[in-house]
Amino acid sequence: MLEFTRTTNAFNYIFERDLAANEEVILKMPVVSPNKRGINDIGWQSDGDVKLYGTLSSNPEGEGAMWQEILPDDEVNKTVFAIKIVNGSSACKIAIRAILN
Repeated sequence: MLEFTRTTNAFNYIFERDLAANEEVILKMPVVSPNKRGINDIGWQSDGDVKLYGTLSSNPEGEGAMWQEILPDDEVNKTVFAIKIVNGSSACKIAIRAILN
């Protein structure tokens, strides 16, 4: 499972990756704490045929995890535990940013 990288401060996280054709990865959301009470906003963009799915499961790599597709222009559920990124048939780039409050 991959993780976000913290950028300039404790509240700004970014994930950027070049994805191979048909690659599938799971990205764990940043951990909240007393100073970071929750996810304020999540944004994403890609230059390819990428689909995103969110899960509330605490074991996203397990067979029992349920996934729901996150469609373009939909607001991402801020309670997701992890995001599954499924790339299409061509290599591409993806960027996901999470702001905690």
